[in-house]
Amino acid sequence: MFKKTIKTFVGLFVACALLLGAIAPAYAENDNSNSKGNNGDNRGKPEREVKEFREAKEVGSSLEVHITDNGKVLVRGAKVTSVSGNTITAVSSWDSASISWNIVTDSATEFLRRFGGKSSIAEISAGDLISFQGMLQTSSASPLTVEAKIVKDWSVQKQNAAFSGTVASVDAGAQTFVLATEKRGNVVVAVASSTKIWKGDIIAAFSDIVAGIKLTATGLFNNLTSRLDADKIQIRVEKPQPIVLEGKIKTPPASDSAPTTFVATFKDKDYTVNVATDTSVLNVFWLRTPLSSLEAGHNVRVYGVVNSASSTIDATVVRDTSVR
Repeated sequence: MFKKTIKTFVGLFVACALLLGAIAPAYAENDNSNSKGNNGDNRGKPEREVKEFREAKEVGSSLEVHITDNGKVLVRGAKVTSVSGNTITAVSSWDSASISWNIVTDSATEFLRRFGGKSSIAEISAGDLISFQGMLQTSSASPLTVEAKIVKDWSVQKQNAAFSGTVASVDAGAQTFVLATEKRGNVVVAVASSTKIWKGDIIAAFSDIVAGIKLTATGLFNNLTSRLDADKIQIRVEKPQPIVLEGKIKTPPASDSAPTTFVATFKDKDYTVNVATDTSVLNVFWLRTPLSSLEAGHNVRVYGVVNSASSTIDATVVRDTSVR
């Protein structure tokens, strides 16, 4: 039985060597750049790239097959033909020449994406270009069967990334939004039920994401589709800057002690001024004055944060320039 297994393995290895050997001379001859090919051979001609090599190079892989004398296998640039359960079928091709593979995986197999992130067999699809390494099963003649230790899918171009920008549009039905970024352009951000959304230090929801706001989204980014599967979204909270408004008191303070409010008109618009316990109430000479001195018709200057939507002002300083 052992001799039969060895003979099978040797036969397979020789077949691979013959197949690769049939291709190798064309490359070897091209090493002689001074040769002139006038007899129908490839000497002196530019090295020809087969279609399969160009495809592998486009995703960052090479096109290689290595089998050592003890059965260790390293293959790069094989194309997946199908995935069934824990088995991947793939083929290494050079024009019409090809080697078929059965790649058997298990719980110990390590799956990687192009940029090194952890993956799984569920991400591998027909047409993907993969690399793999493992041990050859010498009991199987054709296709060659490999017990895979590592499988890398070059076609799954996903990596952990973070993007900051302005929300351009929102699709509530699809739970996605388009984030306009400076360096990457438009990125489609997908939000799942597990995605953590924050607005400042407060937990937020997808409904808080609207066009025009600025945020940072972190997650798994697909270079091919410019799609980010977000695991965290941080909505930027713009702190409004306090300003000075000058106008007239329309309605005096509701109370002689803070906290209280009064109504003032600034540029033909009425605002409710919120006076807190730490708000400074001053006269024309910048001296403290009681709230009771603020009367309708007095000229007033208010320093604070304006909320235009609610027509309110959170005052830090109220200065009644009509009080001396």
